[in-house]
Amino acid sequence: MSDLSGKPDYRGPAVLAFDTPAAEFEVQIDLRGHSQPIDGIFRWYGRVRPHEELREFMDAAGSSRKGRLSTDSGEAAVLVSDVDFWGRYRLQGTGMPPYPVEPETDRDSDVGAIDAGAPSPEFLALQRALALIEPAELRGTADTTGGYVELLGGTPAPSPTAASRAMNNPVVASIYEKLWRPAGVAMMGVGGISMSAERAKAAADLRLSGDMRVLDVASGPGNFTKYLSNHLSGEGVAVGFDISEQMIRRAVRDNRGPHAAYVRGDARTLPFADNTFDAVCCFAALYLIPQPLDVVEELVRVLRPGGRIAIMTSCGRSAAPVKSVLGAVSGRLGVRMFEKDQFTSIFSAGGMTEIEQEVRGLAQFVSATNARASERI
Repeated sequence: MSDLSGKPDYRGPAVLAFDTPAAEFEVQIDLRGHSQPIDGIFRWYGRVRPHEELREFMDAAGSSRKGRLSTDSGEAAVLVSDVDFWGRYRLQGTGMPPYPVEPETDRDSDVGAIDAGAPSPEFLALQRALALIEPAELRGTADTTGGYVELLGGTPAPSPTAASRAMNNPVVASIYEKLWRPAGVAMMGVGGISMSAERAKAAADLRLSGDMRVLDVASGPGNFTKYLSNHLSGEGVAVGFDISEQMIRRAVRDNRGPHAAYVRGDARTLPFADNTFDAVCCFAALYLIPQPLDVVEELVRVLRPGGRIAIMTSCGRSAAPVKSVLGAVSGRLGVRMFEKDQFTSIFSAGGMTEIEQEVRGLAQFVSATNARASERI
């Protein structure tokens, strides 16, 4: 039986390229794909139409090879294998395919239910997140086979401090939201505010609704991102961004959704164009991040005019004895203490308006509106 019975999702020209040995072929392909009902990950497959030079290459290189397949619509990693009687090689890929994917509806249904073979809502959210990545060259080389956008090529996150080592630990990732983070918040003395109340405050401060684009930096296992995404609709997407592979994998496992997707990268150089997002936030993380002010600068850069920013981070006490003890302890752990007026001053100097601050124990919540005059492209 043909593996493309029925109409393909994509039929047309493509370029098939290999690194070792280096080779490139202009080919004609047929592809189709679908989301797996269990994990929601999109898998696509198809055949290359007979191509003599490709066959000679494959005969010399071996029975299967990994390469990259590109069309006018995109590029993706592909496995080339299994030649059939007619000289057509099989193509297989996982994640974002090299052709546009649109949801299909069941025309025989009165309610327009989503077809069983159509992309899952989670996959479409991932596609929307990938489309925001800039520059285009970075987007073209991103790996989405794990159910998230991988921009670091699998390189482990740096772990220079005890705190950063904990964030890259799979055990911490598994207990982070239920045990680890609540314990840390309790140590900061956040005045009895619950995790659910904290999330609700973030959603309110960011003024979430509709098809907004939202960026949650240092998203950890994604509980916060998923909650924020529940306030969106239509083409809205909340992008959880983290450098920890363990945290991102946990987020994909537990907290994907029709409006939630995840990206692994370095927040000190966010892979997004200026004015990309309608709302940005970073909760309970800036005090752990190297060069945290660079991260704040990036958050402001990618926030559109009129958009909202919200952060929750540490707040140092002004009393000398308290300040001395906090400095000693936080220094050993790799936890930074910020001054009370540090972020309000930064936002004010940047021309932001509607600046609000709430201090609870050793924590501060700060939100503001971006008052820049330029418009998002």
